[in-house]
Amino acid sequence: MAFHKINDPERLHALIDAILLIETDADIDGLLGRIIETASHLVGARYGALGVIAGDGVTLSRFITYGLDAEQRAAIGPEPEGRGILGELILHPSPLRLDELGAHPKSLGFPANHPPMHRFLGVPVTTGDGHIFGNLYLTDPLNGEPFSEEAELLVEAFGRAAGLVIDQETLRASVRELTLSEERERLARDLHDTVIQRLFGVGLALQISLSSVLDDDVRSRINNVLDELDATIHEIRTTIFEIDQDQPIDQTFEQRVAQLTGEVESRLGILAELKVASGIDKEIGPNCARHVVQALREILSNIVRHSEASVVQIQVDTMQNLIEVIVRDNGIGFRPNIGSGRGLRNLSSRARELGGDCTIESVIGKGTMVRWTANRMD
Repeated sequence: MAFHKINDPERLHALIDAILLIETDADIDGLLGRIIETASHLVGARYGALGVIAGDGVTLSRFITYGLDAEQRAAIGPEPEGRGILGELILHPSPLRLDELGAHPKSLGFPANHPPMHRFLGVPVTTGDGHIFGNLYLTDPLNGEPFSEEAELLVEAFGRAAGLVIDQETLRASVRELTLSEERERLARDLHDTVIQRLFGVGLALQISLSSVLDDDVRSRINNVLDELDATIHEIRTTIFEIDQDQPIDQTFEQRVAQLTGEVESRLGILAELKVASGIDKEIGPNCARHVVQALREILSNIVRHSEASVVQIQVDTMQNLIEVIVRDNGIGFRPNIGSGRGLRNLSSRARELGGDCTIESVIGKGTMVRWTANRMD
């Protein structure tokens, strides 16, 4: 880190204060906003931005700004993709300091409604393992002067420190997610091992007591309670099915789909027939596989909760650049366009985000077919 190159004690203390300021338990969105705001204050920049580099390594996936209000941001239009000067830092991740932005050969000018900017300072944000997370872009010091060499050193050191803080937040997020996953598994286990067993015990005791009850009204009430217990047990089993976490470790995509289908039979009592295209694991990416399993779980959950089906057929195949999941049931059917619930909306939005679609065909009394697709290499 470039601390040893900063000779001014006040500047050094300002840098340390800035680093401490971004040490926060905020989520990643709040952290990134805090980083660019603090970097701008550190060197007195009127405007600042933090561009997060996309997975392709050549474009920006996010662009967080400082110095522009929401109305100004909206008037400028879409976020930059990483061309021009912004792209120069992506391709050559080292500090870049300019007295006049427009004079640089890679400058492409500004879109309409963009405020004029002249002075420029850009530095990479590097995480602990040397990965370039993104770049800090700062423009136009409030004193009207060009950015100094010492300002460059300050922001360069700050960028490295910010990368370490991002590392820490990413790790914290992973721990939180792991903790949540473990808690969900514990809850599912407790529901199954404790709550359901107690309900079974209560139901069995009530059934035994029926033989000694002579009053017809009491017998009817006990039978109604038994029906309620059966419905409650079914509801709990469905909830367990929904909150169970998919465990992809050491499992192929086909194995995960087969395991999910098996849960429908073993836990929920619905005959499930599965057909998966041969060699499908080689045809889809890991992100797509994860989303397909989650989408299939939601489709099956909807069937269990609402369809009253006894048989469900699942087909998973590929077509052109898509993976296709078709699920048919022999349930009571419904009218898909009337009062669609959150589950169906989630399925549709998930498919669209992955470059696919979700269509539903249903006939009252004859069952439902859901066709869900996504870009298989996403």
